[in-house]
Amino acid sequence: MRKAIYASGTTAALFLVLNWALANSLPEAWRNWGYSRAIELDPTNQPRLVSFAVTPEVYPHAQTELQDLRLIDDHGTQAPYLLHARTGSNRSEQRGTRLLESSFTPGRFTQVVLDIGEKAPFHNAVQVVTPEQDFIAWVEVAVSDNAKSWRIVRDRAPIFRFRKEQREGNQTVPYSESNARYIRLRILDAAKRFPVTSAEASYHVTEEAERAPVPVPMARDAQVGPQTSVWRADLGAATPPISEVRLEVEQAEFHRAVRVHSSKDGQEWGLNASGEIYRFRQGDKVQEWLRIDFPQTRERRYWRVEVLNGSDLPLEGARPALYTTPQRVIFWQKSGRSYRLLYGQSQAKAPQYEMARLTDRKAIESAVPGRLGTEEVNAAYADPRPWTERHPGVIWVALGIAVALLGLSALQAMRR
Repeated sequence: MRKAIYASGTTAALFLVLNWALANSLPEAWRNWGYSRAIELDPTNQPRLVSFAVTPEVYPHAQTELQDLRLIDDHGTQAPYLLHARTGSNRSEQRGTRLLESSFTPGRFTQVVLDIGEKAPFHNAVQVVTPEQDFIAWVEVAVSDNAKSWRIVRDRAPIFRFRKEQREGNQTVPYSESNARYIRLRILDAAKRFPVTSAEASYHVTEEAERAPVPVPMARDAQVGPQTSVWRADLGAATPPISEVRLEVEQAEFHRAVRVHSSKDGQEWGLNASGEIYRFRQGDKVQEWLRIDFPQTRERRYWRVEVLNGSDLPLEGARPALYTTPQRVIFWQKSGRSYRLLYGQSQAKAPQYEMARLTDRKAIESAVPGRLGTEEVNAAYADPRPWTERHPGVIWVALGIAVALLGLSALQAMRR
């Protein structure tokens, strides 16, 4: 009886294992891909362009450049796709500007009036050119069509520079878009006249980059002295490309220089970017900048963020984090079909689809968003590497035996 029960239990266990393997196996044509994720999309009655972000969790099992990504539907049929990253952009056009007035009202402000000319083009920023080396000042911006009736488009914004600390700061004030002919600046320093050499209006077009946090915390390095606060992160062997560092800071006001370094081996470090973070307050107004961005950097396992404190105390509650610019997969979703992303094939080459040449930017930006599900291991995975790469130890043993046999043959020949 016990043998029968044992046999029955064993059969049931084997049946469950077999069912699990079948449920978690990719079709035979895709057995060389080790991992997959379902793509979560709302159903559709007609074909439509959809997209999803390749999350940082995919990278540890995928090729560095994502050459091994493949899309298949529930029939195991390959679906063409294209990769797209929203990297952001900045474009600036200068506007011809004439200085009409530069005056000082004691106890109130320094005033500068600019003329952009008749039929003024749109503008949304003004740069203040000043010989001052170390300062912070607050600026009000107003616009007018007749230089009499003024409309405030930015009530208070800081401009600053700290040359003694080698910080160039920022002397450009953005404001809401306008095509008014006249611009009025008021530097809100009641004590003295603020020197203004000139001011230049411009039109800035900024497209924000898409960012996603990398789920690896940065640890504070307690061995570094108080003049510099340092955080480090080890992203592991397979890392997503890094594009930005953002900081959360609890301190009410501050202005610090920041440096970002990275390394492949933790020994030789390169500078990725340097910049400034700040938070200024005047009344109920707060102006802050808490990120350092830089060109996308790949294959850097180790990261280091430094905040230069000088003689000040370290920032209260400072926490840096790494961000990536996610690659988005764009493809056509068909009615009644479900899809899966495959990855983890070390020998795969990047696919060549015509879709990249047939899909314009506007269509890409309007793609319906989806998202990736949880990672699943392919139970029927077959390593695609050549036999010699999969069993390097056997080759070395064979070479050792061959060398030993040759040595033995040579020794026997010498004895004769």
